[in-house]
Amino acid sequence: MAPDIDYLAKHGHADAIEPIDSRKNVVKRAAGQRILVPDILSLMPAWPSELQPDIDAVNEEIDEWLKTVKVAEHKKAKHRARGNYTLLTAVYYPHCTRDKMLPLTQFLYWIFFWDDEIDTGGELTEDKEGTLQCCKETNQCVDDCLGPNPNYEPPAGSRGTVEMFYPILRDLRAGMGPVTVERFRSELHDYINGVAKQQDVRQAEDLPNPWEHFQMRSDDVGVIPSITQNEYAMQFELPEWVRRHEAMESIIQECTRLTVLLNEILSLQKEFRVGQLENLVTLFMAHDNMSLHSAVNRVLDLIRKHYDICVEAEARLPWSDSDEKFNEDMREYVRGCHRLATGTAYWSYHCERYFKHIQVNEKREVLLDLALIEP
Repeated sequence: MAPDIDYLAKHGHADAIEPIDSRKNVVKRAAGQRILVPDILSLMPAWPSELQPDIDAVNEEIDEWLKTVKVAEHKKAKHRARGNYTLLTAVYYPHCTRDKMLPLTQFLYWIFFWDDEIDTGGELTEDKEGTLQCCKETNQCVDDCLGPNPNYEPPAGSRGTVEMFYPILRDLRAGMGPVTVERFRSELHDYINGVAKQQDVRQAEDLPNPWEHFQMRSDDVGVIPSITQNEYAMQFELPEWVRRHEAMESIIQECTRLTVLLNEILSLQKEFRVGQLENLVTLFMAHDNMSLHSAVNRVLDLIRKHYDICVEAEARLPWSDSDEKFNEDMREYVRGCHRLATGTAYWSYHCERYFKHIQVNEKREVLLDLALIEP
């Protein structure tokens, strides 16, 4: 994605602050501030949120499954308490059956466990060689399970997040057609390799250009495999020519961007408190010398803009005049794209991964607090 030329023309393209000072400067300017963020879901009004009804039953199965996963107990407890990834699955795939909901939930547990190993505060945060080895082992798992000659047996001594991934991919592959499997394999590789690139950016002295950061996050974020999983969830296979149609590519791209944008705002407090300043809000503050409120408003404006682009693209899809099954599969795929954005927002308001429930009011406005430590 190229930088947003409209915004650059309107708001300018100021030179970045000197490298070493840019991080200290933005922390000093933002620390201790609070900002009331409007209901993100209200910015995507035509896309409703629904829930799969078997959340409690699947949560019981997840509790039993977690006992078998070789991940540190304190990590399991943290994610179980703050993440509620069964809820996230339920809002991503509200019409799937209960039996499909379990591996879809397990996948989301895997992606958060795995990403947190490398993200700020994880064991591999500053270990470049360790990160590359982890990515290599995970890429091998993807090829083992989703390649032409599947092998679902993890190598002896595999790290816990790799070992747990083999049976998850086995179960997901069993419900996918060959075209979907290959697409899923390629998308997982893109995600895994993208996480390693993001680590390089976090370790650099200077903060990145916000538009370059937005491009990298949109290219490498892990939501695209979750879009493809709609074909597993709803038991259909989208023809590859439809997936590559310019309108469908635009919808996927815009929903990915929307998911990145809303997550940048809703995760701002959490990331700021752990010193992760590679967030569009803080990057706009540093690069364009904006206030916190102006930077948040810019991201909100981008959400509105990319939502409109996505809605406009739907009219250009290759609708059939006679094949209603084809049309319904395409509608479901598009709804799945929408739900990556709305579902992420809905889940963020109903768990405590990014902020406390008491920070959200009855209008679903959230009061973000950029205190350096949790009050």
